[in-house]
Amino acid sequence: MIIVKGNNPRKIEKIWELVKREHTGKKIAVISYSGEVPHNFIRAKQISAYETMTKQNMLTNLTDFLSKIKGRYEAIILYIDCEAHLVEPLRELAASHQEKFVLTVYEDKVDCVIER
Repeated sequence: MIIVKGNNPRKIEKIWELVKREHTGKKIAVISYSGEVPHNFIRAKQISAYETMTKQNMLTNLTDFLSKIKGRYEAIILYIDCEAHLVEPLRELAASHQEKFVLTVYEDKVDCVIER
């Protein structure tokens, strides 16, 4: 799992740079909360966008949703700017799937940092 931390609202550009380098031409999905997918940016990239998450039951929603789309995508971008305490549970969830995962984490003191 690649983790993109920071408070920069244009993190999607850094994520796209990562995806372009490793992308083999198969499908990519962005999963986010309702109204938070950067549609203007991803529209030209032919990426599927799903705004299915709710902040109240995020882990449960994500587990259910990933089981429905399992195997359909090469990479999944979790564009959710989650809090740091959710990174490990999300990492464990991603480990049970074959897709590559990119996760955004909100961190107030950092502009944009990428961790592999």
